[in-house]
Amino acid sequence: MSVYADRSSDDANQGDIFEDVPFAASPGGSAWGMILSHDCDCDKFLKPKTQIPDEQRSMWPITVAPVHPIDQLTGGRIKAVRDRRMPRYFHLPEEAGLPELVADLWLEQPVPMEQVLMCNRLASLSDEWRGRLWAQIIRLRTGQELSAVISEALQEAQ
Repeated sequence: MSVYADRSSDDANQGDIFEDVPFAASPGGSAWGMILSHDCDCDKFLKPKTQIPDEQRSMWPITVAPVHPIDQLTGGRIKAVRDRRMPRYFHLPEEAGLPELVADLWLEQPVPMEQVLMCNRLASLSDEWRGRLWAQIIRLRTGQELSAVISEALQEAQ
């Protein structure tokens, strides 16, 4: 199944990759970034049921992880990431004109939603790959392999 899908009907979704994300903790200040916040968190800003006060809109955070080409990794990390032995990195194969990438889940950080929306969206993960992202985040946080449980839950939901 495809890594990426067209989700352009929404302004921002979990698994969207944007360029020039203004990370506070980044040597260059900006980089590619993947939204890790769930869609419902994005919708609280994009489609709020309760109006967000203007003074809070510019600060409304979502969680974003830096994304970079896999060839920026050193030593045996590239093979380890491809073999799913490093939960820190979410591996994205080359597809749709994008190179082989990794999202660094250790370096996730809050970024104001308004600033992310000013960036150019490069791609959106397909539903299958969003499920893989959830599994990777759970694996990183708990040390347990839960992708089979999540995959089953996704199948039941369909």
